[in-house]
Amino acid sequence: MNVLERVKKGSSGPTLLNLLSLSGKYLVTIPAQLAFPSTQKVCLDLSPGNYDVKFTITLETKDKTQKLLEHSGLNKKNFHCISFSVPPPAGGMEEVATIRVSGVGKKLRFEEEKKVLIQRQGSGTFVQTDKPVYTPGQKVLFRIVTMNSDFIPVNDKYSMVELQDPNTNRIAQWLDVAPRQGIVDLSFQLAPEATLGTYTVTVAEGKTFSTFSVEEYVLPRFKVDVLEPKQLSTRDEFFSVKICGKYTYGKPVQGAVKASVCQKAYSYWYGESDQEQPTDKCRNLSGQTDAAGCFSDSVDMSTFNLTGYMYSHSINIVASVVEEGTGLEANTTRDIYISSKMGSMTFEDTNNFYYPGFPFSGKIRVRGHDDSLLKNHPVFLVIYGKNGTTNQTLTTDNDGLAPFTLDTVSWNATDISLEGKFQLEDLVYNPEEVPHYYQNAYLYLRPFYNTTRSFLGIRRPSGLVRCGQTQEVLVDYSIDPKDASPDQEVIFSYYVTGKGSLQTEGQKRLKVKEKGPKGSFSFPLTFTSRMAPSPSLVIYTVFPSGGVIADKIQFSMEMCFDNQVSIGFSPSQQLPGTDVELQLQAAPGSLCAVRAVDESVLLLRPERELSNSSVYGMFPSWYNYYPYQVAEYDECPASGPWDFPQPLIDPVPREGLSRHSIIWRPWFSEGTDLFSFFQDMGLKILSNAKIKKPVDCSHHPPHYSTTMGGSGGGAPNKEFASPSPQTQGSKVRQYFPETWLWELFPIGNSGNKVVQVTVPDTITEWKAMTFCTSQSRGFGLSSTVGMSAFQPFFVDLVLPYSVVRGESFRLTATVFNYLKDPMRVQTRLAPSDEYHVDSGTDYQASSCLGANEAKTFHWNITAVKLGHVNFTISTKTVDSNELCGGRKGVVPNRGQSDTLIKPVLVKPEGILVEKTHSSLLCPKGEVASDSVSLELPEDTVPDSAKAHITALGDIMGTALQHLDGLVQMPSGCGEQNMVIFAPIIYVLQYLEKTGLLTEEIRSRAVGFLEKGYQQELMYKHSNGSYSAFGEQDGNGNTWLTAFVTKCFGQAQKFIFIDDKNIQDALKWMAGNQLPSGCYDNVGKLLHTAMKGGVDDEISLTAYITAALLEMGKTVNDPMVRQGLQCLRKSVTSTSNLYTQALLAYTFSLAGDMEIRSALLRKLDQQATVSGESIHWSQKPAVSDTSPWSEPKAVDIELTAYVLLAHLIKDSLTQEEIAKATSIVAWLAKQRNAYGGFSSTQDTVVALQALAKFAAIAYVPSEEVSVVVKSTENFHHTFNIKCANRLVLQQEALPMIPGVYTVEASGQGCVYVQTVLRYNIFPPNIPESFSIQVETGKASCEKLTLPRSLTLTIHTSYVGSRSSSNMAIVEVKMLSGFSPVEGTKQLLLQQPLVKKVESGKDTLNIYLEELNKKTQTYTLTISQSVLVTNLKPATIKVYDYYLLDEQAMAQYSDPCE
Repeated sequence: MNVLERVKKGSSGPTLLNLLSLSGKYLVTIPAQLAFPSTQKVCLDLSPGNYDVKFTITLETKDKTQKLLEHSGLNKKNFHCISFSVPPPAGGMEEVATIRVSGVGKKLRFEEEKKVLIQRQGSGTFVQTDKPVYTPGQKVLFRIVTMNSDFIPVNDKYSMVELQDPNTNRIAQWLDVAPRQGIVDLSFQLAPEATLGTYTVTVAEGKTFSTFSVEEYVLPRFKVDVLEPKQLSTRDEFFSVKICGKYTYGKPVQGAVKASVCQKAYSYWYGESDQEQPTDKCRNLSGQTDAAGCFSDSVDMSTFNLTGYMYSHSINIVASVVEEGTGLEANTTRDIYISSKMGSMTFEDTNNFYYPGFPFSGKIRVRGHDDSLLKNHPVFLVIYGKNGTTNQTLTTDNDGLAPFTLDTVSWNATDISLEGKFQLEDLVYNPEEVPHYYQNAYLYLRPFYNTTRSFLGIRRPSGLVRCGQTQEVLVDYSIDPKDASPDQEVIFSYYVTGKGSLQTEGQKRLKVKEKGPKGSFSFPLTFTSRMAPSPSLVIYTVFPSGGVIADKIQFSMEMCFDNQVSIGFSPSQQLPGTDVELQLQAAPGSLCAVRAVDESVLLLRPERELSNSSVYGMFPSWYNYYPYQVAEYDECPASGPWDFPQPLIDPVPREGLSRHSIIWRPWFSEGTDLFSFFQDMGLKILSNAKIKKPVDCSHHPPHYSTTMGGSGGGAPNKEFASPSPQTQGSKVRQYFPETWLWELFPIGNSGNKVVQVTVPDTITEWKAMTFCTSQSRGFGLSSTVGMSAFQPFFVDLVLPYSVVRGESFRLTATVFNYLKDPMRVQTRLAPSDEYHVDSGTDYQASSCLGANEAKTFHWNITAVKLGHVNFTISTKTVDSNELCGGRKGVVPNRGQSDTLIKPVLVKPEGILVEKTHSSLLCPKGEVASDSVSLELPEDTVPDSAKAHITALGDIMGTALQHLDGLVQMPSGCGEQNMVIFAPIIYVLQYLEKTGLLTEEIRSRAVGFLEKGYQQELMYKHSNGSYSAFGEQDGNGNTWLTAFVTKCFGQAQKFIFIDDKNIQDALKWMAGNQLPSGCYDNVGKLLHTAMKGGVDDEISLTAYITAALLEMGKTVNDPMVRQGLQCLRKSVTSTSNLYTQALLAYTFSLAGDMEIRSALLRKLDQQATVSGESIHWSQKPAVSDTSPWSEPKAVDIELTAYVLLAHLIKDSLTQEEIAKATSIVAWLAKQRNAYGGFSSTQDTVVALQALAKFAAIAYVPSEEVSVVVKSTENFHHTFNIKCANRLVLQQEALPMIPGVYTVEASGQGCVYVQTVLRYNIFPPNIPESFSIQVETGKASCEKLTLPRSLTLTIHTSYVGSRSSSNMAIVEVKMLSGFSPVEGTKQLLLQQPLVKKVESGKDTLNIYLEELNKKTQTYTLTISQSVLVTNLKPATIKVYDYYLLDEQAMAQYSDPCE
């Protein structure tokens, strides 16, 4: 491992012509890894005696030799460090260079060399969005910062930043974005109809990306925390559970608490079926919160099973709090590990090597089962050596530390193991008992290679080193007169490394005469952010004999930045709507990016916050070893069986390893030396001193050391891994942003900035942070601070995200009084013509409100207008003589009233209908146009219509990127080879048709095709067929032979293929054609997924017939003729979508237009139209037993066949091209990162179809302008250029109904699509299913939450067939209701139920089929939000494959 590289052939160490003349010693050090661009240091340390020698240090790269340092013999200074600029690596990313030290003197010449690695420095980029989650219509704000590993911002332009929606459409792009002082600040306005789901911001070709989600949500008002238990031990007899609810503004929540404390059972699938599966062991708790918003209870540990493996070794707590009065609920879950550790010991401040002959001292820290420090506790220290085992008993002090000092004389410079134990006898594991064990301390000690009699040791500081702190480092020494005469000055040299570079160096001179031969000295070290996170220090001295004494230490340092940044508010609590001072501090000249968001947003969706560790984590962890490219190994002359470096396994058993863990003792390094110190610090060292223990090349195998007993306790062999502890005057209030501050502030030369900002109207805690960049001091990050906006008397509204027009919902207002006195309040809802309040309800109500009390007021509201409707609520204290709680109500001096205005979104009633119209416009010089008429049917819900138009300049653009990734070297067996061979042919065809085939790709591809062709012939049978392993398979495989023949036929265009190979295969296939004309599938195909959807006689025959027609055979060819005869019989009978698509393609090739159009009509009825695209999907049979684990692959293949069938026709109409374009729009998006689709067959067929489309209709747009006009003066222009052709541009169309014309002019093609959405009242259709629903009796006297309702659904099939295909029962929930827990499991036990899926307000029950017999299903739903005057909800049953076969029923709340 620690090995000097060969310097000159056959010798180790410097090559010397005259060893005697070089009496002095030299030592050169340089980092093993040099980052480019950066400045690094090289150091030369000379001891006296080198006066007449001239030293030269050079760095040699492929391109040049750079002289780093020269030292002439006359120069008396003996310690030099020179900074140099690292040269760029030849080859772009990295290069192994040589560092050479040479010396020339009278009669003397020597040199020594080592290898170092020059590596181009990477940069790190992060994207920060203002929030993790948005609602449609909000604005997304985001920033991008790139910095190098020194945290200096990089100001290079970003060629492109793109934003993708959940359907992977690029909806926005920014080109050539220039940062301002390293920060890019961009924003995007989400449309009110924005697609819900996950959006992605991508920077720098996808190297960095960030996601955010768009959802319909209401911000939570309060959070729930499980404060206790913090940790659990098997020793606990019981534990307390404490659950608290807190509003974001810090006050306690009053309400009902429910919690389940469970130990989950492991369900083993392979358990015998008659054996009972264990069920979770749970204890349910419930109660009310106290005045502090908390609820506590205790749970007995005996509830749970702590032995054996049937149950998890952790407790899962699910807790919820339902706010009194409003019924709002918040919940949380926590897992707490039950530790069976009784105590632990660790070595602290202790070296892992010792100086032979000098006392070795260290400390053992002892902690109890709850990690508390154990005082006055005995510790058994066991010393295992070659000569046997000894032990000592120690006792801990008040800090739980037991110091020890050991005599090392008897250790004879051999390896030693130390173990700190709780008990001398190991515990015996008993599976019946509750497990418990002790975690002992282990240390493996190696002797320091010391040829002197002196000693050097650094005293280890404890704790974390702070940034910018100066620390005195204390060093103990003992100098033997035999090593250095007392009159002599001893010079100690030291180096500090951090982030893989030499950071500081220095010397300490010691006059032994004055200070004495034994003693200590100190020197100061200042720690900067350049050294974080783990600086190392080495200190050494070289004696005239060449002997070395040294010590090394690694510090733990906080992750910090040079640019020290802080943010604060003054005052830190303020009334809403008033001003506060924002105070920023950073390095002078910094630019600071501030963000402040409502804490409620972070409760809704906790985010990965920007932190010091996440910024440090963008860079590889800084090396503390040599990169493998420049590693150094010991070499022994002959190679024996053990002559290879073994990994050094750290002998620290993890929690509860088995007893007698075997520990490797690496034979080749019985000890540690100065070389290994430097190696551990990532420094190369070149020296003629005794820095390295000579290699012992006698071959003895590694000795196993079983002396180190394992876990010192009766722990089972499979302890459960312990998870790490959890570480995660009255003004109207109407401005409630979720992001308050998002701004860039330049900090002046003072390094301080104060800005006046106005607090928004929300009563909450604002969470604020900032990061700053400076060209000189780099990046800095503040911690997050809170600013609370609060007033003691206020009103709050509980509103849903949206309501349906005409539906009544319950509006709840809560008035809070956090003053010390009771008061009488009057609360009033302002009337409006946008909503009605239930008759008989007053707009205002008054009530008494005690100190620290809240009251709720309710109104039943029916909205009558669509869009955002504002509710204005106000409350005020009134002077009244009525008593409140026996006292007269107080009227405060200020803040006597509060008024709030909040909106709610009102959506139209009815069922959503979506209509799309697509066209591909290709103006070739003249104008290409299309017109669209937006018409609405009679039964449209008033005001529900919305429409938009989109334009995309390059529909296949996404399918064009990275295609060359598919061009690879074919290899493997007969099947594998084809998997790689086939796509190359189609990539070539595709690139040729799209005009993108370069000579370079062509020649590479042709070379690979020739190799693949030769390779495939090795798997040809003598009879002409092919199989995976050729003749040894016995039989050729029909499908593979057809595939090979098809590919060879297509490849003939690019390479020479002997026609005989094709004819032999055809002959063999003809022999397998049955009298019916169908083909018999013989032989075995191992890689079944390779053949895509082909899995029966019909699809195989269609596949072969299509392949023959593609090769140019005509309909009169006997094989083709008989094949078509076989296929005609099955055209009407097959219901398989894939087979239908393949048949449509085959008959299109055969020119049988009648069958083609019949099949295409059938396929069109089953198409899935989504957004701007059309595709077909093999509906998943719920029991997914097919080998097709990836349904997507068959969908791609089948859609591609439909596209091919559409395209094979003499002349296509504009409408047919538009339809094909919509299919391409879907196919182009299914590509994976490697350029292919999901597997072989779909890649081949999809590329074939795309190439065909490209030949007919594809022209990427160069410069097209699309004008959309209406008869009613609407006018919008989309400009499409080369740069934005992949962006999906969108514009709303305001006039509905209306007629719009779309005119495209310029060069190229553009895909334009109009989408019209409106709601209709439910229609009456003749039903093919019957469905009835009954709601159970409900007690309606007390309308308290949560209330539950049982639904019983009766359904059967009443259509024309004997039974349906797979059927789905879709249960829509009543507003505010959701299925109770466990509904899924209960339904799965009911007959015919194959799968249950629940969405936001829908439950889907998948049934195998339904026949004439009525089936009954029951389920329970419960109300979580109080909505009154509920509109009925629908339950629908439909056939999965024939969507128009359906039936619907409605149910309503029996209490309405």
